[in-house]
Amino acid sequence: MADPVKRRPTTPRPPRVLLVDPYIARLDPMERKFVELYPSLGLLQLGAYLRDERVEVQFADLTFERDVTGLRRRIRSFAPDLVGVHTKSLTMLRALRIASLARAAGAVSVAGGPDAASRPDAYLAGGYDLVAFGEGEATLLDLARCVVRDEPIAGRPGTIVTGTGGPIRGPARPFLRDLDELPLPAWDLVDMSRYLAHWHRRTGERRAAVLTSRGCPFDCSWCSKPTFGRSFRQQSPDRVLRELRALQNLYDVDYVRFCDDVFGIHRAWIEELLDRMIDQRLGIQFECLARVDLLKPDLLKRMREAGLARVYVGVESGSQKMLDLMNRGTRLEQIERAATALRREGIRQFWFLMLGYPGESLEDIESTLALFRRFSPEEYSVSLAVPLPGTRFFELVRDRLRSVPKPAARSGGRRLLYEAPYPQAFYRWQQARFELEAILAKARGRISNELLGEIAELADRIDRGIARPLLARPRSSTPPPHGAGSVRFRLPSIPLPRRPFRPAR
Repeated sequence: MADPVKRRPTTPRPPRVLLVDPYIARLDPMERKFVELYPSLGLLQLGAYLRDERVEVQFADLTFERDVTGLRRRIRSFAPDLVGVHTKSLTMLRALRIASLARAAGAVSVAGGPDAASRPDAYLAGGYDLVAFGEGEATLLDLARCVVRDEPIAGRPGTIVTGTGGPIRGPARPFLRDLDELPLPAWDLVDMSRYLAHWHRRTGERRAAVLTSRGCPFDCSWCSKPTFGRSFRQQSPDRVLRELRALQNLYDVDYVRFCDDVFGIHRAWIEELLDRMIDQRLGIQFECLARVDLLKPDLLKRMREAGLARVYVGVESGSQKMLDLMNRGTRLEQIERAATALRREGIRQFWFLMLGYPGESLEDIESTLALFRRFSPEEYSVSLAVPLPGTRFFELVRDRLRSVPKPAARSGGRRLLYEAPYPQAFYRWQQARFELEAILAKARGRISNELLGEIAELADRIDRGIARPLLARPRSSTPPPHGAGSVRFRLPSIPLPRRPFRPAR
């Protein structure tokens, strides 16, 4: 008797995955002033990878939306098996709401990105089925296949789930060895025309973002590295050029932001890339984030020739003591050398400065302001130190963290989130001093230098004679006596400049 025909196992249908960026620009308390408006490169890369593996992918980009109403309809119409949400501290509350939308639609919800990896318990308690840590491509593909096959997901590599006895953390998944094997980002998943139109209105340029590497080998004490740790991997110059050419051909891009944590870590790599950009006459201007110890004058000259227009520089402080406490690994003379070379080459510089880090004194703040005055960067931000979970800074101030309302907790960089050396009002005043200095620098050539100097001197007098006595009171652990009356301050007499306003001729 012939053997019966064996039935072939049914091949499961392709998984459906919805990727979500919960960032809404109009609700950003920082108004995207210092965070440039580009689609999420991580999600675009993830989408391209999943599509290459026969996964049906859609991308819900909330950047230009008013709320999550459209996302609810999107989930219902697409009926995804899995909803993957990119998380940042700024968007945590909205991300938790999205988890409930996914659950209502019967989809598995996965929180990825830096914030969920830093505090997975908060996202699991907030309704997420899983938190993905580490690199997302292989992990999300694995989860999507498990879901459609109805296989268990607890304990899968790169994931954390809630178990009966506590969180179940799977083993770490190995990092991708060769970033060149990744496909180009799936730009077609988002409305690139809206981003390009936004930039063209603001700058007259068609701008896009590119990521050439993953990770950062440096170890600043306030920097969170939940995804890649201190690993560092880089695409080849050939792969970078292929992406730049694609952006030119598909979207007529003429300006690129390299979004690497640090651009040009390896000198041989960046020299090869610059040589090819110059030889092929790409005609693309670019900007990047770099360290002052890597911005050598001879390299800057070559970068300018290749199209470098602006550099974001993590100056952080004008005090060597504070740079050492932050474990920056940079010296003041390197900051001065880089700032001088940038000015000489005509490259715009954006300085990141930080106030309120533990150990900072009034003298350290004055040193930072003096450095700022000396070089007058074209753009800058002065933020208050933010203790992110998983950092040495966070552990240092864990017992001094402040309980702040949830909406206020999103405005890190503008609000004190721990008991810093001085009250928040004092740091607000110091931020205003930097703003005044920037205004005075821009007024040079239109207002006499003599008057500008007098205004700056007046601000210094107000700082020493009024702001410090009123605001710079070091925090005390001893509460005031019950029923104690208000303290009265005697304001010193500060002579004001009597010279009338005279515009420069």
